[in-house]
Amino acid sequence: MAEHYKVKVAVFVSGERFPILVNVGTGVPLFDPTVFTLSQIRARNRASATMEVVLRALVVLQLFCDQHQIDLTDRMRAGRLLELGELDALVRLCRLPMSAIVARGDANSTGLRRAPVSLEGYRARAKNVIEEVASDFAGVRIRYIRNFIEWLTDRHLLTMDVQHPTRATLFDVKKLVVSGLTARIPSAKGRNNARRRAALDESTQERLWNVIDVRSTENPWEGRHAKIRNELIVRWFMGLGIRRGELLGVKVSDVNIRTGEVFIARRADDSIDPRPYQPNTKTHDRTLPINNDLAQRTLQYIVGERRRYPAARKHPFLFVANGGAPLSLRGLNEIFIALRQRHSDLPAIHPHILRHTNNYNFSKLSDERGMDPEVEKKIRSQMMGWSETSGTAERYTRRETERKARDASLQLQDRMVKPINEPQ
Repeated sequence: MAEHYKVKVAVFVSGERFPILVNVGTGVPLFDPTVFTLSQIRARNRASATMEVVLRALVVLQLFCDQHQIDLTDRMRAGRLLELGELDALVRLCRLPMSAIVARGDANSTGLRRAPVSLEGYRARAKNVIEEVASDFAGVRIRYIRNFIEWLTDRHLLTMDVQHPTRATLFDVKKLVVSGLTARIPSAKGRNNARRRAALDESTQERLWNVIDVRSTENPWEGRHAKIRNELIVRWFMGLGIRRGELLGVKVSDVNIRTGEVFIARRADDSIDPRPYQPNTKTHDRTLPINNDLAQRTLQYIVGERRRYPAARKHPFLFVANGGAPLSLRGLNEIFIALRQRHSDLPAIHPHILRHTNNYNFSKLSDERGMDPEVEKKIRSQMMGWSETSGTAERYTRRETERKARDASLQLQDRMVKPINEPQ
């Protein structure tokens, strides 16, 4: 499977990360996507992660144009853009994972006709249907593609004289394409709740603690440093409910062992951070308390494990990879991949599930204390780094309400009168 386009991240002297879409074959950045991200995304102070998402959506558009031999510039000169069938095909492509999109392009590039498929072959192929990406993710792709096409067309219209024979036609076609893509964006009605991320229940949490214990024979990681660091990472996620970028952005100086506090800071485009893909804090700055056990474990990691690596003395970040470099997002993900591969009896555990679990445990604690719902929302927002008016906290209180409703429904069913001839 050949990779035709790739998003690379340029790190400026100021520390700013600027993603660029390049042609893998030539190594040259694509002009229009680069200008679009500069003028429409970066100029609005969007994060580099947002620019990367935009460019990955434009990769889908670029691959679609390559597969269908579409040159948008030539079409605009002729007063055309995309036809109705092409819009539908583009939207279908947006629903596929990138690997399937690239593979489809490779198959088309061979120029070979597909052989007729027998009934048995069709049934076998039906069992291997490619799983689509989430509808909201596909919607993000369609929105950015729509915005790019609209911007590209407007730029071309500005170069045309008012009396140009195709100007009015192109203007009308642009409106049709933009409205057509908008109409095809999947609607998120919030009704499909069956596959939402769920927190770990008490028994699963207990199982997890036993597995990740440094002394456990079931510990999935190799080496003393990895075992101590990874157990500490899970404790940070479970105890503080922070995100991946927040954890990886913590510096040793952010941890105050004496007062039992850690400062979660926003440091976008940190020039000190050597990682090309800088982990960022999405929420507000805040100071979180850490109890004595977590503070002492963190101190022991700093003085007993982290300082053993000379490379760790060249940067201030708390969690390091084997060798001493700052732990990357990819390295963090691999920690949980190893956990899932070694223990299939556990659910798919990753950092955001642990964040949900922290909220689940907080909901139980608030119930035990009889906490006022409004006070609970404010406390949760402070802990998670949300604005009090964001409404994000209500998502977790709503999930807890659904859990209580489920328990109440089961209790009502248990109280139903059983038939006389049924054994008690």
